Amino acid sequence: MEVKLIPIDQIVEDPDQPRRGYDEESLEGLAESIRRYGLINPITVRLLPDGETYQIVTGERRWRAAQRAGLTEIPCIVKQIAQDSVTTEQLIENLQREDLAPIDKARALKSLKESRRLTNRELAQMLGLSERTIGIWLGLLELPEEVGEQVIAASGRPPAGSITESHARSLLELDDPELQTRVAEKIRDEELTSDETAALVRTLRDEPDRADEILDQPAEQVLAAADVRGPALEVRRFRRYLEGLDVSALHPSHLSPLEEELELLLEIIAEQLQSIRAEVG
Repeated sequence: MEVKLIPIDQIVEDPDQPRRGYDEESLEGLAESIRRYGLINPITVRLLPDGETYQIVTGERRWRAAQRAGLTEIPCIVKQIAQDSVTTEQLIENLQREDLAPIDKARALKSLKESRRLTNRELAQMLGLSERTIGIWLGLLELPEEVGEQVIAASGRPPAGSITESHARSLLELDDPELQTRVAEKIRDEELTSDETAALVRTLRDEPDRADEILDQPAEQVLAAADVRGPALEVRRFRRYLEGLDVSALHPSHLSPLEEELELLLEIIAEQLQSIRAEVG
């Protein structure tokens, strides 16, 4: 496929691009790389009807970084492609990026679904995704807008207090937007895990008349009074401690003893699980 150099001021973004925002630090890092080594991977564009302007199909992030790097022309692959195919290509490329906000994925999926009049199953088959995944992403659009905007894609362990897609699935089990918003606030303020959020939502669904009372209490107190009791509560507290432990911030002298204790802990956990399963089974 032919690659040609095109003046950067003849290239424009696509207003229907699924992506709505870019991480400034990441963008500046890419710009610095381009200053040093040039733009290695060409972007994909299509020629607009005026015969002079090119619209980005894929690679808008690289185009923006190249502008910051001061490039006057960049390598491009020119495709003859219809607008509906452009949207599909952009969506597929963006779905492969972990840093695309879930709400942007949801909006793009909805746009593609409606423009092509597809069912969730047909959309899933087109994109090579499960129908369940499509349903989860589209479900984000049913949350209050301010909550949906805060949902992040969890890559590795997300920061404490983040609202991940797992949290969002639990929020969608609540029919009341006000309750969804209040639970989202508790996720952030009390740094609830997805499991704790699911348990809190179950409590709210089981006792809807006590919703205000439940949400006015610390979530830990509510959950302790629900289905997590006795030794399980203590184990959960220790698990939360470990989840919040920033190993990179520890003094080097603490690492080896911590490693030894964690290895011993794994052995104890395995033994206790075996004993519990034997009692239950």
